[in-house]
Amino acid sequence: MNLVRQLKEVIISVLPIVVLASLSSLLLGVMDASELCRFLFSSVLVIIGLTLFLSGVDVGLLPIGNRIGSALTRTRSLAIMLSVAVVLGIIITIPEPDVQVLAEQVRRANPAVDQTVLVWAIAMGVGIFLSVSLARTVLHWPMKIVLFISYAVIFSIAAFNEDFFVSVAFDSGGATTGPLSVPFIMAVGMGVAALRKHDAESEFGYVALSSIGPVCAVLILGLVFKGDAAAAAAGSAEAALTLGALMLTKFREVGISLMPLIAVCVVMQIFVLKMPRTETIRMAFGIAYAYLGIVIFFTGVEYSFSDVASQLGSALSAISPMLLYAVGFLMGLAVVLAEPAVMVLTEQVEEVSSGRISKKAMLFTLALGVGCAVVLALIRTVHSLSIWTFLLPGYALIMLMMIKTPGLFSAIGFDSGGVATGPMSSTFLLPFAIGASSSGASLSASFGMIAMIAMMPILLIEVLGVVYQRTLDKKGGR
Repeated sequence: MNLVRQLKEVIISVLPIVVLASLSSLLLGVMDASELCRFLFSSVLVIIGLTLFLSGVDVGLLPIGNRIGSALTRTRSLAIMLSVAVVLGIIITIPEPDVQVLAEQVRRANPAVDQTVLVWAIAMGVGIFLSVSLARTVLHWPMKIVLFISYAVIFSIAAFNEDFFVSVAFDSGGATTGPLSVPFIMAVGMGVAALRKHDAESEFGYVALSSIGPVCAVLILGLVFKGDAAAAAAGSAEAALTLGALMLTKFREVGISLMPLIAVCVVMQIFVLKMPRTETIRMAFGIAYAYLGIVIFFTGVEYSFSDVASQLGSALSAISPMLLYAVGFLMGLAVVLAEPAVMVLTEQVEEVSSGRISKKAMLFTLALGVGCAVVLALIRTVHSLSIWTFLLPGYALIMLMMIKTPGLFSAIGFDSGGVATGPMSSTFLLPFAIGASSSGASLSASFGMIAMIAMMPILLIEVLGVVYQRTLDKKGGR
């Protein structure tokens, strides 16, 4: 367990946001000295929590995911494989930090939406579509066809939903691709992908399809939900807990959320995996690290981290929308440039393109795209624009581009939609937009930030895929 390496990565990811928020808040008078100390302390908790959590995932949950994926490949029954995938998708999503943070933000904005029901709807969506992604690999379904059908269903259901639930639904698709679910889903998927060793496309798309499920599930929830978001939001304020009481609350909540996952791991170990004792103990310590990490992370987020983001968004919006957009753009750049998963993605694209699409060019393109996505989300918030104004043309262009995009790049592109939506998106950028909405804009319009950030990488990688294909065609024509 390399805690030092993980700590460096998390500091690089969180520190730019902390510096930008601190400087902006001090200059605008959002925080005094004591509030700044509280914010910095909560930022330290966020860093420590993420470090312990990610280290625990690497040591405890990722190896189990790999072994479960390998065990599934030895199952001759497709029904058993898909049933296990549904259960795994559900239990790995419930404790996902990004999902819990999003659900909490939705509850604060609209207390009429039950947080537990929302989390379970998202988790069931992940489980069902994780099984779809595994079925795609085993049954050799073309990725593009599955994506076309899935998004046709999504937009058909969305047409009958309110803007609030459409925004939350697409946000949930980005939130599920967090630091817990992505490694586990990829580990299970890669084990099943071993059935098609020579098909590079089968190694991608698991995260993409798994993130479609929550969108569908939340949209279906929106069809049956009855409640007034605007009226409910007025009574959303709640008394702040002391640090100790908050941490004890998180210990209980996280423990309940992790219990199903731990139970499944124990059952799989006893009846299927049967790992050696030393390896089992090592993984148990990893899960304990992850548990402690999530508790500390949530404590830091709710103690001050997200509140400062909301206050800063409100102050900037009241002073000048242009200043709000400028700071938001810088935060978007900071989030994507500091995200370790983005570095992995850029190296991946450089490799599959045989160096024709360089890592630097990819990184610059993604950073610019995410920065613009944050600005677009803030423009929607300030002017209370419909989410359809952005999602409909965006995904229409993505679907059209997919026709010309190589299949491998389409799979990578949809997988990458969750790469940029790391923990900072749900814990800081979303509250930042919610704060901006408090200056007179519609509160429901503040959601959709994560959806915008998730959409841009898909489009950008498709563009790069088309460029790559044309380069190959020109080279072949000579």
